[in-house]
Amino acid sequence: MDASPLDDPWIAAQVDAAVAPYVGRLPAEEVAWMREQLAEVLLHDEEAIRLLRRAQPREVDESGERAFGVLGAAGRAKAG
Repeated sequence: MDASPLDDPWIAAQVDAAVAPYVGRLPAEEVAWMREQLAEVLLHDEEAIRLLRRAQPREVDESGERAFGVLGAAGRAKAG
């Protein structure tokens, strides 16, 4: 059995965003079916796979901390 694209947290978040307008408007079983169908397309459709690869972030800052502007430059100066 193939691994589900939904195992990737970023892909799962994109699929959740795609079905979000239907949550509460359709039965939960239908929303789950939509998620499964999207996962199947992302797993087997060549064009969808290509687009997904291009859209997926290349680098993820997992720390949750980012320095910008002057603070970022000061931190780099101390580190160097």
